[in-house]
Parts: sequence; C-alpha cells; structure tokens
Amino acid sequence: MADKKPLVKLRLMPGKETRISVLSNSVYYFFQRVFIITENNSYRLIAIHNGEILVDDRYKTAKGAKIAFLKLYWYRAWQDGVKPQWTDFYTPDEEWLDGKFKLA
Repeated sequence: MADKKPLVKLRLMPGKETRISVLSNSVYYFFQRVFIITENNSYRLIAIHNGEILVDDRYKTAKGAKIAFLKLYWYRAWQDGVKPQWTDFYTPDEEWLDGKFKLA
C-alpha cells in the first residue's frame, strides 16, 4: 500500500512572507504534525495524524489558534499536566513548504 500524503492547499500571496509555528511536543498529543501558518491575514491551524488532516481551520489571531488547539485536543495529552509548546513563528524553507503543501 502506498503511503498517502495529506493534501493541504496553501495560497501564497506575492510579496508576503509565509511564517509558521510548530507544536514542538505534538508527539505528546499523538499527532504526526501540528502547526499554525500565516495565510491571508489569518492564522491557519493544521493537525495531521496517520496521513489524515484532523483539523484545518482559520483564526484571526495566533493566540486564538493556539487556544482552539487546546480546546479541541486537550484530552489527547499522554498524561495530565502536558501543555502545548509552540515554536516562535519563523519563515520555513521553500523545500519544506513544497513537501507539506500544494502551493497555489
């Protein structure tokens, strides 16, 4: 069986820098990848596990996206007291973006 990659479409705005924050302890929530990406003046929360996109929603603020993650998935933490740990927003390499998204 071929390994299917989830298809997440990302619309890049010319002249706008794409920035991302990664949930560095996503494994503690039993996710492959969780990140927030800036897109069109919003913050897009994306959570992927077992090749399936579990959430792909937009929020007005980064804080709103982080709170939404915690409200949606607090119960998945592998033990009590685990808190989400997000990286600072940074500009990823284009190769990283190409590997994770269908760029539009």
